[in-house]
Parts: sequence; structure tokens; C-alpha cells
Amino acid sequence: MVFIVNVASDLYGRKDNLRFDFATRPTMSELINTSESQFDVAARSTRPTGYPDIPFRVQTFQVYDDILMRWVDLYHTDQLVNGCQVYAFQPDSIWNPDLQGTIPLPKETVTWSSTKGSPSRARLPADAGVPPSSSEKLRVVFAELDIGNKGYVLYSDLRSAFLRNDIEFTYNTIGELFNKADINRDGNISYEEWVRFSIDYPNIVDALFFRTRDSTSTRRYYTTLTDDLLSQRRTRELELDRMYRDAQYVRDRETSLNELESARRELEAAKAQLEVASRREREARDRLYYTPSSPKFGY
Repeated sequence: MVFIVNVASDLYGRKDNLRFDFATRPTMSELINTSESQFDVAARSTRPTGYPDIPFRVQTFQVYDDILMRWVDLYHTDQLVNGCQVYAFQPDSIWNPDLQGTIPLPKETVTWSSTKGSPSRARLPADAGVPPSSSEKLRVVFAELDIGNKGYVLYSDLRSAFLRNDIEFTYNTIGELFNKADINRDGNISYEEWVRFSIDYPNIVDALFFRTRDSTSTRRYYTTLTDDLLSQRRTRELELDRMYRDAQYVRDRETSLNELESARRELEAAKAQLEVASRREREARDRLYYTPSSPKFGY
């Protein structure tokens, strides 16, 4: 049995409504994670030129109560019924005003979420400000999938890409997606088959495109950060080494000065002893060679 939840939200002033298929009734964390994963990619794919790249975050949910005939706050997924309509509110922003308007019919989509939680907290906003074209996304993603530049994509290539980009499916499996893309059943996906697959599953292409960019940006960011930390550590080690050498020089200099002062005092003591010895020598010589004058006698 499939548990269907339709989730709508506002993307830069335009309302979008997506159908999520879960194997069972989802938990709140699963619903939040799936909504943020899907709408974050959808927002980045359709962001108007000049608008900032704002990660999609769910602040609150409301669900339409068919009995009360009105929207109510969603506190627990026990309030959900199969096929219900939910609205995801983002934090207040001039770029996502959540204006009143008609919610369009839900679009069927391949339901997936992030294995590491909310992508809006994990990714680095790095878009240039202009939504990439469909042809650009197709070429970039196919080149990323085609490991070894074979000219086609194998099942292992597709599975590795989903794992590498932290994409976890909650209902449709990777094997089912591969079979839908491999139209001629030859065991691989050619570029022509990939283009046809993207028409039916554009959100998969978008997810792989943006997740690949996020992973590259994240790796580059942490590589740069690590290099900076290593450089700072090396600079600090050099500074500490210089300080140690300076301290050693000061200690050696103080030792030399102390030794010089001790030698000076010994020299002064020796000079004093020499002066005393010289004085005694003169006195002894005077006593030895001095003869007093003979007394004079009268005639």
C-alpha cells in the first residue's frame, strides 16, 4: 500500500504542489526531510534571475481537514490521511511571501529524501544567479554518471551517483528508475535514453545536478579550510620555533654574561692579591737592603 501526501508551498511567489508517495504513513521528520529535499531542488531549478539562492526550510505545516472544511496546524502525522493536502510554510521572507492563492493540482514526482537530513542545512548556496538550462543539466549530470567516459550509464553508475549525493528513495527503487530509463533493455542508458527519461522525471535530473554541485562546493570548501588550517599551524610552528631559538639565545647570552662577570670578579680578586703580594715584596726588599747610617762620634 502507498501512503500519498500532497505537499504545497510557495517558491518565489509561485505556488507548487507535489505528490509524495510513502510506503507507510511518514513520521514528521520524514515528511520534513522529504519536503525540504524536493522543494529545495525545485526552487533552485526555477529561481528567477536576480533572486537570491535561499535554501528551502520548513517552519510549520498545515493540513486541510475535510471534516472541519478548513486548514489546521499539523502537529503529528496521525492527523494525516491517505491523499491529504498539506501546506509547508517557510520562515518569513520577502522572497517567499506565502501569498493567498489557488493551490494547483499535485504533480506526480519520484519521492526521495536525503540520507543526511535536511539538504538546506547541508548544502552551500553557490548558484550564479541564473537558473541553468535543461540541456546544461542533462549534459552535466550524464557526464557525472558516465564513469570512465564510456558513452553510456550502467546501473552501478546510477546507484553510485545516488549514494554519493546522499539521495535515498522512500518508494521507487533505483532499479525501477534504471529500467524506465533503459528503453531498449540493453543494460545501459544512452544519452538519447537519458534525455527521454528526463522528460518524465525532471526532478531526478535536477536533484543529481544540484547535489553534485553542492558536493563539489563542499569538498572545495573543506579542502580550502583544511589547507588554511594546515598553513596556520605551520606558521604557528615556525613562530614557536623562532621564539624557542630566541629564548635559547637569551639564555645562552645570560649564561655568557654570568660567566664573564664571574671571570671579571676572579680577575679583580687576583689583581688585589697581586697588589698585596707586590706590596709585601717591596717591604721585604726594603728591610733586606736598607742599612741605617752609623752614629757620629766626637774627637
